[in-house]
Amino acid sequence: MEATKFCEFGPGDSATWPPFAGHPHDPRAPIDDDDDPTLDVISDVRGFLAIAEVAASKGDLAKARQALIEARLSLEELVGVEQ
Repeated sequence: MEATKFCEFGPGDSATWPPFAGHPHDPRAPIDDDDDPTLDVISDVRGFLAIAEVAASKGDLAKARQALIEARLSLEELVGVEQ
């Protein structure tokens, strides 16, 4: 790239960046696509449990029950249903 009178390259311009070195915070780093959904399901279940806890403490048992059902469905989807 060539600088013109309308554009001066600075330290934030991609033309001045060094080559990609594999640092995880580099915006050019490839997105890690794991095929294993375990961590995502655990995170989802924790969220559903937190929702259920808050709803139960506020007396909204229907919402708490629904959140627990969502948590159970997430786990069943991951590990399967026991018979």
